[in-house]
Amino acid sequence: MKKIFHILCWLILISTTSQAQRYQATVSPGQSIQAAIEAAPEHATKPYIIFIKNGTYNQKVIIDKPNIVLLGENRDSTRIINAETAASRKIKEYKGQPVNMGVIVLQKGADDCIISGLTVYNNYGTTVEQTTVHQMAIYGQATRTIVINCNVWADGNDALSLWAPDGGMYYHADLYLRCPGVDFLCPRGWCYATRCTFYGDGRALIWHDGRGNPDKKLVITDSHFDSKRPVTLGRYHHDSQFFLLNCTMTSKIIDHPIGYAYSDQVLDSIPWGNRVYMYNVKRDGGNFAWMENNLEKAKGSPKASEINAKWTFGGAWDPEAKIQALWSVLAYKKGQFVNYKTEK
Repeated sequence: MKKIFHILCWLILISTTSQAQRYQATVSPGQSIQAAIEAAPEHATKPYIIFIKNGTYNQKVIIDKPNIVLLGENRDSTRIINAETAASRKIKEYKGQPVNMGVIVLQKGADDCIISGLTVYNNYGTTVEQTTVHQMAIYGQATRTIVINCNVWADGNDALSLWAPDGGMYYHADLYLRCPGVDFLCPRGWCYATRCTFYGDGRALIWHDGRGNPDKKLVITDSHFDSKRPVTLGRYHHDSQFFLLNCTMTSKIIDHPIGYAYSDQVLDSIPWGNRVYMYNVKRDGGNFAWMENNLEKAKGSPKASEINAKWTFGGAWDPEAKIQALWSVLAYKKGQFVNYKTEK
């Protein structure tokens, strides 16, 4: 018995040591995620991993440091929920800097952040006031942002809004994006999204802002689009560039090409014209003419096999290499959330 006791103690010690090596901080229900971020180094040069245990956290989370990793225990059971709009937000300033609305907000300088294994939900529209006014779930002004293996939900417009001032780089994989509003994936800059499910409710699903550089682009691969009611796939009102490859859509996607959003005003002269490129897109009930393969019309006539994350970022960033380097803590079953069960 004494030998067994010593073995158990050894196993506990090993387990505790292993966890300490895997995570720099652990947050349990009732504790503050913000406090864990406060304890992180101001200028970390390597990932600072904050493990968030299963539970519901009714908190607003502000990240103002580089290399923060928010890792939930389970994407469906680790939930960060906050109800706010621009007008109703209670925190408008943090450490002397303005703070936008959002459940998770990445300030300028919060570069190289990873968010994984969470449900992030701005539920203002169903708990406070029935509206689809802007209700960001994740808002960011940082670059090299990775959001993977998450449910990103909002009851209003612009659920996932990564808007680095000069156009940042963003990577998304295995997300379930649910939003009754418009433009609920709306990056400014370069964005690559793969194996995601989009579920809307009658308003345009995707949007892109590529002003300032003709190479900026939104690339979506191996993803699925659906809606409660008939819906436009996407739109823009600044210069933009869309690539959709190997994507599927239900019949709720209507015959309305991705195009300029307004007929009564011009916000941007769109100097490089309409740039929407598709390959192997399949819609239930049949494709529309604007869904035909046309990659040869894009700059450089890229082949489908060439289009991946590294290509999207012009070789300036390899997010998948970073994810792989952290796979011992980020590990999840990749791809299992494509065609995630949508709520009817």
